Amino acid sequence: MKFLTIFIFLLVVGCASAPESKPVVAVPKAVPNEAFKKEKQLKTDEVLDYYAGSAKALSPALQDETLDRYSDDELTQFVEDADPLLELSLLCREGDYEGAFNRASKVFNRYQKVALYWNLIANCHLNSGSYRKALLFYNKALEIQPNYVPALNNVGVMYSRQGQHQKALVAFERAYNQSRFSKTPRYNLAKLYLTYGMAQQALPIFQGLLNTSPTDVDLLNAVATCHLLLSDYASAMAFFQRIPAKYWAQAEIGLNVAITMKKLNRPEDARKTFLSIQSPASTELKRYYASVGKILGGVE
Repeated sequence: MKFLTIFIFLLVVGCASAPESKPVVAVPKAVPNEAFKKEKQLKTDEVLDYYAGSAKALSPALQDETLDRYSDDELTQFVEDADPLLELSLLCREGDYEGAFNRASKVFNRYQKVALYWNLIANCHLNSGSYRKALLFYNKALEIQPNYVPALNNVGVMYSRQGQHQKALVAFERAYNQSRFSKTPRYNLAKLYLTYGMAQQALPIFQGLLNTSPTDVDLLNAVATCHLLLSDYASAMAFFQRIPAKYWAQAEIGLNVAITMKKLNRPEDARKTFLSIQSPASTELKRYYASVGKILGGVE
């Protein structure tokens, strides 16, 4: 009998952060003279720390806590709001770190006592690959607001990207314990559990998030994968079937759907699903794709 390690393909998500990008050299500009003009200083509780938009994508569960769940077209509409911190975040997402740091320096006087401001600057350093600088600015956010959940979560994201999963787990658990209602740390904590095969711990967290957003594709995939790892193949298939069939063509989803069908003694359906999957791009997915093909009887 052939054994196969089930792979989980879920992204670690940052609070109010941009998706991971290639490291580049990014140096913040000096604070310009106009930044020293007298301006009202805002406090943390005077600045909204969530997004009020409504994502049309099929992964809306975390949409009020992170920009990662919005499409590029939806994000362009946010710019019209003229929110300087949102603009800063979008510049980082686009990889314009110099522009982001310039924007940050111009609003320093106004936002220097706002934890979100320092969290966003840290996110820019994180996504540019400057992990030490990122940690310094996350700590600055935590200095202003101890146990600030977005900064705690993003410290976990930083450690995850560095492969320091034990430290990431501590950060995600701390963020989760500070606010059981904050969804992003819960998602990341469950994802980390699942990465290490701890499906029993991950399942109730993913299920709780799914209850708030029943059509979220990422969460349906996560819950189904948990059931697959727990050998509850009927439940796994039930959740996979709630994902629109067109998404089964994505290797991140379709490969585990095919394995589930195989476990349910549906070999022909498993082969058809496998053959409909688009060729994966990442090296890790390519290896898993080849392994699943062998399990299904030499399908390539």
